[in-house]
Amino acid sequence: MDSELSVGSAFSGTDLRRLDDAIHDARRASTAAVSSLLEPAVAEGEATSLTEQNCVFDHCAVLLFPLTLTAGLRHLEQRGLAPLPSVPSTVVRRRLSERHGLDPARCDVHLTRLRLELPDGRRHPAVEVFLFPRDSSTFDRSIAASEVAHGFEDHTAFVVDRPGPPLLARLVTAWRSEAGLLWEGGGHNPHEGGPDGSTVLYFVREHGQPSRRRRFELHCAGDLRSFLDRAPVDTEAVRHAYRAWRRPGRDLPA
Repeated sequence: MDSELSVGSAFSGTDLRRLDDAIHDARRASTAAVSSLLEPAVAEGEATSLTEQNCVFDHCAVLLFPLTLTAGLRHLEQRGLAPLPSVPSTVVRRRLSERHGLDPARCDVHLTRLRLELPDGRRHPAVEVFLFPRDSSTFDRSIAASEVAHGFEDHTAFVVDRPGPPLLARLVTAWRSEAGLLWEGGGHNPHEGGPDGSTVLYFVREHGQPSRRRRFELHCAGDLRSFLDRAPVDTEAVRHAYRAWRRPGRDLPA
């Protein structure tokens, strides 16, 4: 795997290819039917209808490992991708820390959005890039190798229009029962999405439900931690799904 930085480069060749893949995927997803994004969900089921009625595609996400945060953002700017100002990541920092046994206070992860020209003529921040700089005190090559190999933070995200606990409860139930998705839980990021921040809900594809899109996010404006605190997470099933994800030969073709 071409995981090492070239002289004078902000990203490895592998990361550059993964970035290009995320950009390509976001452009395709922006005009795709919800039913195709949620496959193998039943096209006529509530999971599809609720998503179509209350959600819009927002972004595809990827985790990259630039030499430094400044160098990574400069590279994105020079490519004409117009990255939004970076903010600290709360949820992915926590997830990385738990997965690799890091100190969350020292896990230096930031996020930015890339504004793309989409097929329907919109210019939209359709790619979310998490940046874990190599000069961070907690960075290790083994972390980058594992994350690149498995794509644990890659996901397809929808924005929920007028989110609230009743609607989120219906979406979680329908995605679990009809779309083969397990709820991982989520978190609140006070740095993104306005004065009340934003709340995200993460889902992972259930083991035995093959699909190229294996993780999803519901992105909600505001602080909805009260809903997160009350709704039970599929903890053991999520662990099983990720254990199966790590097994050799389990990766699906792009």
